[in-house]
Amino acid sequence: MSATLRLPAPASRLPRRAPASVAPVLAVCILLSVAIQATMLTTPLLTMHAFDGVMESHNLDSLWVLALAFLIALLLGGTLRHLRAALLAGLAERVGRRLQLGALAATVRVALDGDRVAAGRALQDVAELRRMLGGSVPADVLDLLSIPVALGFLWLLHPLFFAVALIAALLQAALGVLADRTTRDVVSTATTDEARTRRDLVGRLTQRDMVLGLGLLPAVLGRFAPAQAQAMRTRGAAERQAQALAGLLEFATFLQQIAIVCAGVWLLLRHEISPGSMLAAATMVNFATRPVVHLVGHWRDWSLGIAAARRLVDIAHRGRPPAAVPPDPAAPPGLAVQDLTIRAPGAPRPLVEDLSFILPPGGILVLAGRNGAGKTTLIRALLGLAEPEAGRVLLDGHDTLRSPRAEIGPRLGYLPQEPQLLEGSVIENVGRFAGGDTEVAVAAARRVGAHAAIGRLPRGYENGAGPDAGLSGGQSRLVALARAFHGAPRLIVLDEPEAGLDGAARAALREGVAQVRAEGSALLLVSHDPRAWSGTADRVLRLHGDGAWELEVLR
Repeated sequence: MSATLRLPAPASRLPRRAPASVAPVLAVCILLSVAIQATMLTTPLLTMHAFDGVMESHNLDSLWVLALAFLIALLLGGTLRHLRAALLAGLAERVGRRLQLGALAATVRVALDGDRVAAGRALQDVAELRRMLGGSVPADVLDLLSIPVALGFLWLLHPLFFAVALIAALLQAALGVLADRTTRDVVSTATTDEARTRRDLVGRLTQRDMVLGLGLLPAVLGRFAPAQAQAMRTRGAAERQAQALAGLLEFATFLQQIAIVCAGVWLLLRHEISPGSMLAAATMVNFATRPVVHLVGHWRDWSLGIAAARRLVDIAHRGRPPAAVPPDPAAPPGLAVQDLTIRAPGAPRPLVEDLSFILPPGGILVLAGRNGAGKTTLIRALLGLAEPEAGRVLLDGHDTLRSPRAEIGPRLGYLPQEPQLLEGSVIENVGRFAGGDTEVAVAAARRVGAHAAIGRLPRGYENGAGPDAGLSGGQSRLVALARAFHGAPRLIVLDEPEAGLDGAARAALREGVAQVRAEGSALLLVSHDPRAWSGTADRVLRLHGDGAWELEVLR
């Protein structure tokens, strides 16, 4: 063990720059868009002066001055567009980072509630939303400011031009709304189906020994291919509908050009406008409808982005943490379970009903029951990972559900049925990625008899411990056990702690249990054979799965 080994600092201690507010940047983008639309007016104004002034006066000097002014306005508009694009790109990146962090926290809570499809899709939705924000859609939305500018200019030229442009813009906007209404739900359904089929396929392929060993690969692919093909057909149907509407949009654009030319010729023959005004009107009609055409042309980007945003809002609402409550000073020390009722999702009857008990410091309780009786569900409720139907769980007065995880987490030690080691080294996993002195992590490993096994790894405590690190089941379980005992937690929950351990490791585990008991930690042990812990544990809590339970002395 190197004396220079140090855990990296946790994220909460790393220097972080506070994200700038979105509102000021958005306000600047709007102001830039207004300035861009102002430079847009130089084109029709130049057209009017060229045809109505220069051609009649034959003054080439005026033409050169107008051309120079047009060039300056064009360069200014291009510069402003570049600045706006840079600001929008930075804004999209900033919003994307904040969304990703929020979505990651929310997805963990939603996944714990059982909806792993929505949780697995959330980060994809963040990427989809970032793609929309980083594309042309925000600029197209801001360019909608050109519509009132162009319509106002057309009104000054002649109300008939205004009417033609307004009808064209409304018609094209209606086509855009129709494209969204007819494709959004279909695309959302296809996205959900594709996410579900990909998750199922990846989940099966991670079980490669079972899939290949039992010859199940054809069956796995046979289940995946039809569902994926159906999702692709659904998405294809939406895209065909959008393409048909895009054709209608192109036809509407041609009608717009014909209408404005006909209106201009009619007014010109009636001597109500000049030739320059007619050409300027044709230009401004394009400016009035171009943002709508662009938005409809990018229907896929904003349709997928809006659907992703709605799913993210939903998952953020479902995954928000409960409101924090202060500790209860009147609560007894240790673990206090008060009138707890838990129910499996959709179940007609609760798994556990009106459960109350106190596990004092140094107490050991064995949790027993048949498969499906609710042991894992109860553990999650005790650890504050799932909200019970009624009642509460206090640890030294702290509500395990409604206390901030940064406060309640260090007070808990937990060994799940699967080790669930994270990407990183062994020492990082044992130390819970908290940084600081590694001796505490090594002491936890020694306490549960994992130190020698870790020392036999190729790189010892620096060895990888993630899912692809190559640790055996027993090695992973020892590392997870050491993590559960790290930092002298006030409550240690061990789910089948002796599973996968040899005789020496079991003896070391029992010695570690005795040590932390003597130090005042409360322990909850899950076992199908409570008698194996007689002489060590005090009581046994038996669950029957129908709401009934029994708490008795373990003899």
